[in-house]
Amino acid sequence: MTDDIAAEAAVRRLHALYTDAVWRKDVDAFGACFTDDAQWRLSGIVVEGRANIARFMAAAFDKYRRILLTFRSPIVDVVEEGEIVARTYVSERSVLANGQAYGPIGTYYDRFAVVDGALKFSWRLFMSDYIGPPDMSGTFYDNPDFGPPPAMPALDQPTFDRSGILTGAKGDTRD
Repeated sequence: MTDDIAAEAAVRRLHALYTDAVWRKDVDAFGACFTDDAQWRLSGIVVEGRANIARFMAAAFDKYRRILLTFRSPIVDVVEEGEIVARTYVSERSVLANGQAYGPIGTYYDRFAVVDGALKFSWRLFMSDYIGPPDMSGTFYDNPDFGPPPAMPALDQPTFDRSGILTGAKGDTRD
């Protein structure tokens, strides 16, 4: 799967399956997007392993009425030894459980693995660029600049809780 066009098509398909699982709040389909040993870094936390990622998302779903993700065109690169990486800008149009409209924007940095012929997330980092309502009246954040693609953050890149929605923390927990 080192062909650039095939890699991008596989990334787009995985993004679509992920979006569908989130919209339908399907925990099993969501978990199926990750490798068994995947790592997901978001909102100031690190979740290890597909089973833990699925459990985490099941709890997160309860905090929302609906979540609609829109992935922009991924910037996909096939790097060392055929590893696929991508940088993708994402916006969300959501309604929290309390009825509040919510429209964050961020960047996903992803590493992938092929499992049984299908691309899966093996490592994900989400960096929030904007937190607030869909009208863009919320807060914008500066994040580290990792350089132009295919530059990727380090595997231990910190993630920051900027909304507190998933963790219950109050505001930006940047160290």
